[in-house]
Amino acid sequence: MRLQFPTLVAMAILALTSISPVALAQSADPHELYEQRCSGCHTDHARDFVQESILRADGKLIGRDSSMDVRAFLARGHGKLSAAEVEVMMTHLTSVLDAGALFRDNCVICHGRAVLFARSQLGIRNEVLVGRYSGHAVAEFLKTHGRLEAAEIGVVVEALASQVPGDSYRLN
Repeated sequence: MRLQFPTLVAMAILALTSISPVALAQSADPHELYEQRCSGCHTDHARDFVQESILRADGKLIGRDSSMDVRAFLARGHGKLSAAEVEVMMTHLTSVLDAGALFRDNCVICHGRAVLFARSQLGIRNEVLVGRYSGHAVAEFLKTHGRLEAAEIGVVVEALASQVPGDSYRLN
């Protein structure tokens, strides 16, 4: 059976409109989102922006200078983010804040930017962050590498794991 052009157009429109904005935002790369929507006015990378401009107070992210609630500020239209993109950005900024300067202070000298390192060298196997080529669990490896305290390892592993989203990083 050969489909007519109007039928194909209708099917394409249906397919495109059936993807929710939330699903699209959840699959969005938070680094790309920051670089497209934020870095024109702020620093090039979210890590630097968070370290220079954001604090946590009463469980909320706030502007260091303005004391404004970051979520509310973004929701009111700063950055022209959709509601779903605000959630992606808040998750990303919170993750960066939680990781603190650990990666920068202990890892960046050899491994460069966390996102590039994680996406080129790490993957997820059976829900565990592993070296893409060695297959070793990163949490175990960090016990003897990187001069991290035991309590810092989980923070770094979680931050790196958040950089390897999607099925393309699943090594199962």
